[in-house]
Amino acid sequence: MFVVPGSFVPYNDTVTLLTYKRLRNLDLDMDVFCFKGKTDQSIEEELRKDPAFSKFHITYTSDLDWAIARNHPLRLPVSLVLMQKYIRDSVREFEKKDYKYLFTSIVPGISHIAGLAIKRKHPEVIWYASFSDPFKGSPYKKTDLSNKSLLYKIAFPVGSYCLYHDNYEEAAVKNADKLIFICPEQRDFTLSQYEDGERYKEKSIIYPLTYLENWKMYQDLLDYEPVKHEVKQAVHLGRLYGLRKIDAFLEALKELNEEIKDLDRKIVFHQYSEIQKEDVQKIREYGLDRLFIVHGKVSYKESIDLMKEADILVLFDTLMPKENVQPYLPSKIVEYLMLKKAILGICDPNSPSYRILKEYGYDTVGSQKETIKANIIRLLNEDKNYDHSLTKLNNDHYDKVLIG
Repeated sequence: MFVVPGSFVPYNDTVTLLTYKRLRNLDLDMDVFCFKGKTDQSIEEELRKDPAFSKFHITYTSDLDWAIARNHPLRLPVSLVLMQKYIRDSVREFEKKDYKYLFTSIVPGISHIAGLAIKRKHPEVIWYASFSDPFKGSPYKKTDLSNKSLLYKIAFPVGSYCLYHDNYEEAAVKNADKLIFICPEQRDFTLSQYEDGERYKEKSIIYPLTYLENWKMYQDLLDYEPVKHEVKQAVHLGRLYGLRKIDAFLEALKELNEEIKDLDRKIVFHQYSEIQKEDVQKIREYGLDRLFIVHGKVSYKESIDLMKEADILVLFDTLMPKENVQPYLPSKIVEYLMLKKAILGICDPNSPSYRILKEYGYDTVGSQKETIKANIIRLLNEDKNYDHSLTKLNNDHYDKVLIG
């Protein structure tokens, strides 16, 4: 198999890990042609111990930060040159051997364009195209920038062009032999944007988010010692932006704070990573400074430690209540379910998060103010033990999904 993923492990990114998980169980040798990202030491240590990694032979091209100008908008001119070089060089690398299979990934999207270039020259190759988020029709590209800084107004369209252009998705949906999605909701939303969506669904594969059983970073979640605090600690790890709205949650917390004496001696919520200024202002305006504490971004290892120490895990989902399907699924839901802790899910019935949490026995889900209030009260008063099976979260459960 020839793998053109844009970026790859030991660079630590949700999508690079997703690519590795999807390919590691295949009984194939894999030549990977990718940009060079920063090495994550913890990922590198896991790979050294993983026998499956010996199947991957990596050839690096340009530096990832220069080739994909997501965090460096002023590098866009160089980025455009390096992305075109990646397409051209991918075809050359492919033609050095006789490959049966081709694999590409939606992030960065230039991966799919490289795949299309190869497929056009070599239509006999079987092309697997992997997706993690929808691009076409994505509501995240319609963000209101009116109150943002000049730098943000420049950076946002640059990032959209380099990473989220519709052409990246269309190239794969229309031309790949197999389409891989993380959940049915993502597949249905993505393909509904296309005239031949039902036909494309026939070549689709659902490969869920998973964990690697023998990796220490995941084993630590399985082996942790449960803790209970006198004041329950509720933790959310991840960015709050765009459609991850917390308005109803803050209103619910405000009313509970007025209705329950000394609520901050019963429960405290912690937010780690980005949060919008408007939400911080509301926290102060509602007098929730001691109930909802904002922290900076933490490393992956620190985030795992915080999850293990928490009494309650909070999931702020993408909210699209007017849509039939909400296609976004936070990757942290796997870690949450592995810990078998209480979960407060701020999500709607049209989302994969809502469906999955319900399937695993969680009743504390919903995005309306009154529902959130009732769920917080329930979590305050119960010490429920969750003992669901993790079989469907184990990566080895899906070793025959892509190629039987």
